[in-house]
Amino acid sequence: MTMSMKIRNATNRDMPSIVRMIGEFELDYENLQPDQFIIVEDGDVMAGFGRLKPYPDATELGCVGVLHERRQQGIGKMIVDELIRRGPAEIWITTDMPDYFRALGFCECQNVPRSILQKLERFRDFARGRIVAMRHVKP
Repeated sequence: MTMSMKIRNATNRDMPSIVRMIGEFELDYENLQPDQFIIVEDGDVMAGFGRLKPYPDATELGCVGVLHERRQQGIGKMIVDELIRRGPAEIWITTDMPDYFRALGFCECQNVPRSILQKLERFRDFARGRIVAMRHVKP
């Protein structure tokens, strides 16, 4: 990771790039709000982003996207770790990459909040693979 990499809150000016990458990476495009996103910048390049999406009964970490040419450099982990740090004690994700998130402290569990179950239903047909709900609880 280079020293010029920094994390910041997203702004309205970032949203066209975020929306484009969400489409390209086939991520969750529901109700996109700039104040839910953080961005990792390397100089003037947006290398990646992620979001904390509030529901009435849960908070979801989602939309973790990293430029193809910047993958395998720890940027995704940096985004997830920062969102966990900023978020509440319990955070949920819906993902088709459970092994990746298991390594970051998430686990599949029962008693999934209603809003997260409803999201699984909505996205079942859009998925690149099987989508599961996973939870992270701060120690």
